[in-house]
Amino acid sequence: MTSYRVARSLAEVATAVASANAALTIFAGGTDLMIRARARVASGPVLDVSKVPELRRVALVDGELVLGAGVTYTDCLTDPLIRDHAPILTQVAERFASPAIRNVATLGGNVANASPAGDGVAALWALDARVEALTPAGRRVRPIEAVVVGPGRLGVPPGSVLTAFRVSARGGGEGSAFYKLVNRAWPEHPMAISVASVAVRLRLDAAGRVALARVVLGAVAPTPVRAPAAEAALIAERPTPPRIEAAARAAVETAQPIGDLRASAGYRHEVLPALVATAITAALRAAGAPAESDG
Repeated sequence: MTSYRVARSLAEVATAVASANAALTIFAGGTDLMIRARARVASGPVLDVSKVPELRRVALVDGELVLGAGVTYTDCLTDPLIRDHAPILTQVAERFASPAIRNVATLGGNVANASPAGDGVAALWALDARVEALTPAGRRVRPIEAVVVGPGRLGVPPGSVLTAFRVSARGGGEGSAFYKLVNRAWPEHPMAISVASVAVRLRLDAAGRVALARVVLGAVAPTPVRAPAAEAALIAERPTPPRIEAAARAAVETAQPIGDLRASAGYRHEVLPALVATAITAALRAAGAPAESDG
């Protein structure tokens, strides 16, 4: 018989995790969980963490933006700290599902679901997010790429609870952009899952050259994945149109798409360069880059 408990503090969560003697299902928004894990929820212990205020925390701490794992996509739309210091999450939220789902769907749930097409996961990856988790052995902090390790798979011990994400506060000369391709027109069908997506974060130096580049691809590999060849094509260069085109072509080297009901592998390969170029151009505009000629 299912045991259901509502935690109201992080201390209660820690106690529940430490004392769990069976697979513990963590319930926050439930937007993915109720669809994918109905049988498991019905047969094992459930810990509802949606009432834990620490998990909804948004704060600037020592130059980092700390986002509780229970922060919702509506929070990403409305919280001024997120809009100022992690605007790529606001862009994701603008393209994420319906208002009703955004009100309850959480960043932590999106990461825990570990979908290759997880829009929030790709954006956090571009932000070099570090993931805090409460494990049976205590608190751990790991980079997101060490936490999301495969479709539906997390690199944390069983019984762990994701508690927060830490990203560097946005600095000067920094811009970001998120774009995704779906099979139905936006905004009429916001529920569509990404066919392919791109999250880009760039920082320009005083001379207008790219000092930092993060290009993360979604829905074209087993997890969201950085495109190192695309990043290398931009670093230490002025972002001219030919340079952007070269980076977009290089991004394809990282992609490992599969064919599914949404699109063929070949189609994903074909559309990816245009999607990457669009996102890079938008990120440069957000960073304040002047328009460049082809020369």
